[in-house]
Amino acid sequence: MPLAVIVALLAAAAPARAASPDATARAPITTTMPRAVPTQPAGAQQAAPAASASPTAPTPVAPSIDDQSAITTGAGRFTGRGTPDDRVRVADPSTPTASVCSTTVTGDGTWACTGPVRSGPRQVFTVLDTTHDDLAPDDAAPVDVLTPPVVTTTGPTTGGVTGTGYPGARVTVDAGSASRTATIASDGSWYVSWSAGPDALTTGTWTMTATQAADPALGFAATVRSTSSSPVAVSVDRTAPVAPVLTRPAVGTHVRAQPITVAGTGETGDTVTVYVDGNPVCQSAVTATRWSCTTAGSSIPDGTRSFAAGQRDAAGNLSPVSAGRAVVVGGALTDAPSGGPTSSGGDGGGTSGAAPSSPHATGRAEPGLPGGSVRGGPGSGASGSGTGGSGTGGGPGGATGDDASGTGGGGAGARPDDGWTAATAYDAHVPSIPASVSLRTLVLVLVGVAAFLVLVAVPLTLLARSTRGRFRWRLARLTGRNRPVAPTAEGAGALPTWAAVSVSAGVASLLTLFATGIAAEPRYARLAIAVVLGTAVLAVAVVVAARWSAGPSRDAVVVRVSPALVVAALVACLLTRSAHLAPAVLLGVLIVPSVGVGGRDPLPHRHVRLPRRVVALGTDGASVRSATVQTGALLALAAIGWLLCSVSAGAGFWHQFLSEFATTLCVGGLGSVVTTLLPVAGSAGAALWATSRARYAAVATVPVALAVAVYSGSTGTHLSLATVGVTMGGCAAVAVAVWTWTRVVEPALRD
Repeated sequence: MPLAVIVALLAAAAPARAASPDATARAPITTTMPRAVPTQPAGAQQAAPAASASPTAPTPVAPSIDDQSAITTGAGRFTGRGTPDDRVRVADPSTPTASVCSTTVTGDGTWACTGPVRSGPRQVFTVLDTTHDDLAPDDAAPVDVLTPPVVTTTGPTTGGVTGTGYPGARVTVDAGSASRTATIASDGSWYVSWSAGPDALTTGTWTMTATQAADPALGFAATVRSTSSSPVAVSVDRTAPVAPVLTRPAVGTHVRAQPITVAGTGETGDTVTVYVDGNPVCQSAVTATRWSCTTAGSSIPDGTRSFAAGQRDAAGNLSPVSAGRAVVVGGALTDAPSGGPTSSGGDGGGTSGAAPSSPHATGRAEPGLPGGSVRGGPGSGASGSGTGGSGTGGGPGGATGDDASGTGGGGAGARPDDGWTAATAYDAHVPSIPASVSLRTLVLVLVGVAAFLVLVAVPLTLLARSTRGRFRWRLARLTGRNRPVAPTAEGAGALPTWAAVSVSAGVASLLTLFATGIAAEPRYARLAIAVVLGTAVLAVAVVVAARWSAGPSRDAVVVRVSPALVVAALVACLLTRSAHLAPAVLLGVLIVPSVGVGGRDPLPHRHVRLPRRVVALGTDGASVRSATVQTGALLALAAIGWLLCSVSAGAGFWHQFLSEFATTLCVGGLGSVVTTLLPVAGSAGAALWATSRARYAAVATVPVALAVAVYSGSTGTHLSLATVGVTMGGCAAVAVAVWTWTRVVEPALRD
C-alpha cells in the first residue's frame, strides 16, 4: 500500500516537473494532493448510469373514438386517442367479433384506420384496446352509412343493366348523357333499361356509374346520398340475330316415331328454341354453327305439324322465327328417355330433355324451361314460370330477359304449354303482307287471276248456259207429287235473320274446327270462340251489305241458309283435312240474302242471292249494286283480317285470340267471296257477268289476287301448282265439252 501511494504521487508530480523543474523542491506533496481528487472520475462515471435509467411507464388509458357525419363511401375512416404503442380495433356494428379496421396508437396518443363498411342507418362503431383488454371500449355517436351501389352487368346486353344496393333506396345509373332511376328491391337487386325510349343506347361499349339515396323513411337520420360507384364498361348489343335454319326433318317428311330429332344451323353461342305449331318443345346451344335437340318429353299430336325455330343471342336479342316447314307426324309413340342432358341455368345450352314453356315475355324474354323462372326488370321480360314434370333428367334453366336471372330444374315428361295462352297451328301459316311482297308472289298472282278468268269463269258461264232448263231439281213430297203448292206470303218459311246468322256461324265454325283439328285443351276453346266470332262477323256483314244496297226494299230482304254453300263448305273442310292444307280452305258465310218479288217467296237459293229479276235479266242496276256491295264487304273484311295477321305480334291470350280471329276473317272471307264470284245461276258473279264482262273481271281480280297471295306463302302446306292446274284444266275441258255437245253436236244430230 505505501508503495502504491508513492507511485501514484510520482506519476502525478511528473507533469509538474516537466513544466517547472523547481516545483518539486518547493512543494512536492501539498501541490499534488488536490490533483489526486480529480482522479476520482472513475467513481463519478459509475454514478452516471444511475442518473440516466428509464423513466416509469405511463398508466394505460381507455381508448376513444371520434364522432363523424354520414359515411357515403365504401370504406370508412375512423380516428381517436389511446395509450401510445397499444393496438386498437374498430368493431363491426353488425358483428362485434369482427373488425372493420385495426392499428397501433402513435407516440402522441392518436390513432386512425380505414376499413370497409356496410350500408345501414344509425350504426354505432366501437373502439377496443387489444393490448390492454381490461380497458373499457368507447362508442361513437350513431352514424348513417350508405355505400355506393354496385353495377354487376358488363354485357353483352340489349340495354338492361342490373346491380345491387341498399333495399328501398333509389338508385340512379348514369351512362353519360342518359340516366335511369329505379327503387332497389327488397333482396338488394335493381334493374334499369335503356332498351327503349328516345335516349335508348345504341350498340357499343358504355361507361356507367351509379349512386343511391336513402331517406328517413328507411330509418336514416336524414336524406343520405352515396358517392358514385366505380365506372363499369357495359357492352350493349342491339343487333338481332337472323333466323336459324332447320335442316332436319325435311319438308314433307312423314315421321311415325317420337321423340323427333330436330337439327339445323345458327350463330355460334346463341340458344335455339324449336317450336311445333307455335309451341316450344326443346332448346339447344349453337356450337360451331350447329345445333340439335329432341322432342323427348313432349307428345306431338298426329297430323301435319309446322316446325320452326328462333334463336336468342347472349345479349338477349331474339331472331325472327324461321319459316315453318310442314312435317306429317303419325304412328305410335316410342318410349321417351327419362331425362335430357343438364345445362346451365339461364343460357339454355345443350340438348333439352324437357319442353320449354311458351314465350310470354313482353320485353323480348327467351322462353324458360319447365321448373325454371324468368325474372326481368321494368321494361324487360315479364315474370313467368313453368311447371316441369317428374323425372330424373334436369332441364335447362329459365332463360332471362335483359340480364335477369334464371334457374332450372325441369324434368322429363313435361308437355308444351297447352293453357289459354298457348298458340295453335290455325294461324301459323298465313303469310304476312311484307313477306308476300316478292317477284314470286307477283308472278303467281298474275297467273292465278288469268287462270281463274280463263279456266274457271268462262267455262262455268258456258256450262251454265248449256244446262239451263235441262235439269229440274225437285224434292219428293210426302204429301204427293201432283198436289199443287199453295201460295205463301213473301219470305214465308225463312228463319229470322238472327237465327240464320247463328246457324251459318255455327255450321261454318264446326266445319272449320274439324278441318284444322282440335284437342281437349284450353287453347282450342279459345280458338273456337275466335272462329265463331269471326264467322258471325262475316255473316252479319253480308246481311248489312244486302239490306243497305236494297235501298227502299231493305225490309223485303230475307236471309236463308244455303244448302249449296253448306255442301261447298263441307267439301272444302274435307279437302283441307285430307290434304293437311295450311292455311285452311274455308267458307265463312253460308247464308244467302234474297228479295221477294210480287208477293211470292224468294227464288230457290244457291249462293249469295239477288232479286228474282236479276236472275232473269241480269242487267238490273240495283242487282249489280247489291252484288258489288256484298262482294266488297267480304273483301274488305278479308283484307282487314290479313292486315291484323301481319301486324299482330307478341304472346299471351289476347294476342293469340286476335290472331285467330283475324285468320278467320282472312281465310273465311276469301273463301266466301271467291265462291260468290263463281258465275253460276243466282250468284253475284252471274249478275256481274251478265251486266259487263269487263266489270266482272275488274271486280273479280282483286279478291282472286288476294287469295293467291295468301295461299301461296312460303310456309304451310299447299296444293301443288300441277294439281291446281290439272284440276282447273279438267273442269274447263268438261265445261267446253258440254257446251259443244249442247250447242253444236246435239243440234246437228237433230237436223
